[in-house]
Amino acid sequence: MNLSELEARRARIDRIDSVLVRLVAARQRQVAVIAALKAGQESVRDPARIAAVLARVQSTARRCGLDEAIAIPVWRELLERSAEAQQMLLALARQADPSP
Repeated sequence: MNLSELEARRARIDRIDSVLVRLVAARQRQVAVIAALKAGQESVRDPARIAAVLARVQSTARRCGLDEAIAIPVWRELLERSAEAQQMLLALARQADPSP
C-alpha cells in the first residue's frame, strides 16, 4: 500500500468515525429521554435488557462481518456509560424536585 492509498483509507475511516459519532449522539439523546421515563435509579440497569441488546449486537455483528471481539466490548462500554448518564440525569431530576 502506497502513501496516497494509506491517506485515502485514513480519510475514509475519518468519515466513518464522523458518522459513528453522530449515531452515538442520537443514541445518547434517546438514553436521556428514557431516563425520564424510568421510576428511579434502581431501574437504570436491566439485566434482561442488557442481555437482549448484547445478543442482538452479536447477531448483527456476525451478519455484518464485525468481529465480536470488537463489537461486544464496545457495546458493553456503551451500555455502562449510558447507565451512568441515566443515573446522573435521575439524580439531577431528584435534586430539582425533592418532593416524594
